[in-house]
Parts: sequence; C-alpha cells; structure tokens
Amino acid sequence: MQNQTYDAIVIGAGPAGATAAAVLAEKGRRVVVLEREKFPRYHIGESLMPYCYFPLERIGLVEQIKNSHFPKKYSVQFVNTMGKVSQPFYFFQHLEHEASTTWQVLRSEFDAMILDKARANGATIVEEINARELIWTDGAVTGVRTDKGDFHAPITIDATGRD
Repeated sequence: MQNQTYDAIVIGAGPAGATAAAVLAEKGRRVVVLEREKFPRYHIGESLMPYCYFPLERIGLVEQIKNSHFPKKYSVQFVNTMGKVSQPFYFFQHLEHEASTTWQVLRSEFDAMILDKARANGATIVEEINARELIWTDGAVTGVRTDKGDFHAPITIDATGRD
C-alpha cells in the first residue's frame, strides 16, 4: 500500500474526501484515501442542507439515504445570541426540487456510508494513518509522507477540514 504510486491521494475521509475518492475511483483512477481515525467515528455536524442532495445523487447515494432511518428535514430555524428563534425557513419555498427535503444524519453512519461508496468504487482506504508532510519535487506536490511510509501521486487533495 505505502511507497506506491497512485493517480490521486486524498487526505481525510470525511464527506468531502470520501466523495472526491468515490468520483475519481468511479472514473477508473487509482485513488488512496489516508484517514487518521478508524471508521465509524464520532463527528459533529449532522444537519444536511438541500444542496447536499446533488453530490449525493452524483455518487449514487440518494436512494440509500431516502431508505435509511435518518429523519427527514423540511426547514431550518436560527436562534440569535439573545435566544430569539427565527421563523422557519422552509426549503420548498426556495427550491422547487426534491432536494428541498433533506435529512438529519448521524455523522458516524453518514460518513461511513460515503466512505463505503468510495471503497466499492475501487478506492484504497487506509485508516489510522497520519499524514506528516507533503513531498515536493521541482516545485510541485508529488506525494505525502506518513507515519507508515510514503505515498506518491500527481494530485493530492487536502480534505482534512479544519485541520
């Protein structure tokens, strides 16, 4: 696995990284995903917004999510610093599409669902690995040095989120 060459390296297996890996692998690219944690893992951020529908549709997960136990969500409300609650913002009033119904997901399950899709599409998933530094060659990133060896690819995607 390590010290091999891939078409793309993705650092981070959250929704962005796993989706990128799923799309690239679906197109026949050799992709490796480097994730520091073991999935499923706890994560904050459970409320999907309507435009999440389209990338989920792109990777073929909309029907699976529709058939899941995740509660449907039709609107959002906001609370200001004084504790005042806003009027509901109903998605269907602003988007005439089935995407106006979204879901309240359990991130550990949702993230694992997308990562499983990347794996099913052919991506190599390496969990419990730490990306230490980028490998540079002639001014370009050509790989990632980890605590378990080096990975090489002409493209590296940083999907580590706030890290």
